[in-house]
Amino acid sequence: MSPSLCEICCQMREVRTTRSRFVLCELSLVNVNYPKYPPQPVVWCDAYKPHGPPTGAQRVDPES
Repeated sequence: MSPSLCEICCQMREVRTTRSRFVLCELSLVNVNYPKYPPQPVVWCDAYKPHGPPTGAQRVDPES
């Protein structure tokens, strides 16, 4: 799978079952403009916040 911003976003929570793994956007719980389980990979998101100091919206090159 291509890299996804969700993997390094502080607003992401991983949800695992015995057979699957889902990426839950916790921002979706307070803002209906964000999907609860965004289609992966996410290469741009205006709400992206990396773990650590915030740097604003980021872009991931899907060809990497």
